[in-house]
Formats: sequence, C-alpha cells, structure tokens
Amino acid sequence: MENGNNRSIYIISGPYGVGKSTITKELTQEMDKVALIEGDQIKLMFKGKTPPTMGEEASIVWRNILSLTWNFVEENINVIIDYVVGTEVEWFPMYFSDLNVKIYYVVLSADENTLISRLNERGDDFLIEGSLMLLNQFKNFLPNKDYLYDTTNKRPVEIIQDLKSRIDQFCL
Repeated sequence: MENGNNRSIYIISGPYGVGKSTITKELTQEMDKVALIEGDQIKLMFKGKTPPTMGEEASIVWRNILSLTWNFVEENINVIIDYVVGTEVEWFPMYFSDLNVKIYYVVLSADENTLISRLNERGDDFLIEGSLMLLNQFKNFLPNKDYLYDTTNKRPVEIIQDLKSRIDQFCL
C-alpha cells in the first residue's frame, strides 16, 4: 500500500467489531517504515478518580493522534490510524496539507448480524448497542459515502488484498 518514497497516512475507521484492529495490524506486517496508532491505547492512558468527560476524552485522544501522526510523518514514517472517526475526517487532513502526504480513509462496515456475531464471539456483547449506533452514523454521515467498505463475509486476507488493489479510491 505504500507509495514509494511518498509518505502516507491510512485512517481505518468503523464501528466496534468490524475488524479495524485485525486489518490494521495485518497491514503493518506488509509495510516498511510504518507506525500503528491505536486510539484505544491512548484512551487507556487515562487514570485517576475523576476521568475526563467523553467530549474531553475524545478531544485529548485526537490531539494526541494528530501529534503522533505529525511526528512520524516528519520522520518519513507512514502511519496507520486505528480508531473510530467522526467529524475528525473533516479537519484532520488539513494539518498535513503543506506536506507531501497522501491520506487514505477507509470506513469498514458490516451488516448488523455480522457485527453482533463478531462481538459475541469475542465476549464484547456490551458493545453491540454502541456498535449498531455507530454503524448507522457512519452510513448516514455524508463525508463517509465514498469511503465505506463492507467486510461482511470477508476474511482479513481478502479485505487487505482488495483494499491494496484499489487503495487510490480511498484517497482523501
């Protein structure tokens, strides 16, 4: 998926259980000079008796994703971001507009039954309601229209090969 000497940022989003972590980890195995930024790992850094509000948490996580991405890109390291993306897709790319960076955005999706099955299999049934809500939001958020990719009935290796063969379609 790399573009020779060009720096690239790959933003992989989607609801819980859609395969973001599986796909991003496998993608890193096929690339040279790549950093994987997992938003959920940044969220795990919050400690203490009084956690930030959800809005504060999201803001802090995205500021850290932005800073880490910038630092890696400055060092000519490609970046893969694994996190749930909302309106960030509208402002995040502009921070890199002066650099020679290609930004790719893929919103993984699946049908409801597939998401429910995947979350049940991994013991995350408590995420089902939120995942289905996010699935609906992703499908109805106009900026996502051209970046949706259905993972229903596809194995990770198939998804990666397919994404690689048509990655330019996901360029922002």
